Amino acid sequence: MLATVPQQRSALGEETTETKVTEDRERGYYRRITETFVSGELVSRRVEVSTRDDGEINLVLVKCFRNGKMVFGSTVDKISNVTVRGYHHQGKCLAMEGDEDGDGFFETLILIGDNGIPVEGFERSKDGTVTPMSEERLSKIKKEFEVGKGD
Repeated sequence: MLATVPQQRSALGEETTETKVTEDRERGYYRRITETFVSGELVSRRVEVSTRDDGEINLVLVKCFRNGKMVFGSTVDKISNVTVRGYHHQGKCLAMEGDEDGDGFFETLILIGDNGIPVEGFERSKDGTVTPMSEERLSKIKKEFEVGKGD
């Protein structure tokens, strides 16, 4: 199914905004994809997923684009109560932050190297304190990224 919201002119009459919504069901999943275009250029894509196709959205993925390149990505997993956000520049992820307990506070910050693997990690406290994460935890996160790259 495809639904399109007609283009709308800005107050200046220069830019147009169009929103496209598609839905599909595949392999037991339901997906609703909402894409927003400004003057024909994709600026955001939101994918909402019901992993059990039971009407409950439990996974939300958002990507934001500038000049055709992704600058921000976010994944909200409502089942595990985890949110991860990534910040991108020139096609590479530079930093990621994680809310690991679903309270809306991002307690983990990871800096990503040129090879796509974390180079440093920090933990934030609600009192504003930032400390480098332990070598053990950073090493574990690096290994998870290496496995995820699929060599």
